[in-house]
Amino acid sequence: MAARQLKLGLRVRDLDRSHRLYLRLGFKEIPQTDQTNLRYLTFGHTWLVLSDMHRHGHHNAERERAVKAGPPGLGVVLTVPTVDLDATYALWRDEGLPVTLEPEDVGWARIFYGLDPDGYEVMCEQFHPVTGA
Repeated sequence: MAARQLKLGLRVRDLDRSHRLYLRLGFKEIPQTDQTNLRYLTFGHTWLVLSDMHRHGHHNAERERAVKAGPPGLGVVLTVPTVDLDATYALWRDEGLPVTLEPEDVGWARIFYGLDPDGYEVMCEQFHPVTGA
């Protein structure tokens, strides 16, 4: 495995559900059969590492209690580019996930915000086409 890219780790309650969601958002899987409590995904050069909150170790008992007390991800926003915001928004709704900001145009892109199954905030953005001047 390469070691020189940005990695973001999220502790999740349902590893399989989160894994499926992020794959549907366009992440690619990095097969890793020897670590059953983790799922490694990539988006471009960035890695997303999902870890099972209940089966993957914590640094100490105090940190474990704090993480499990939640809410997970408070203050963290993961931004995911998409080529079809309407389809991504429909996926979010089909999954029954909360939308915290309905789709809107913000100048450089159309965006919406939602919460993943563990309450991590995700902003999905579809950039406007670049036009020549």
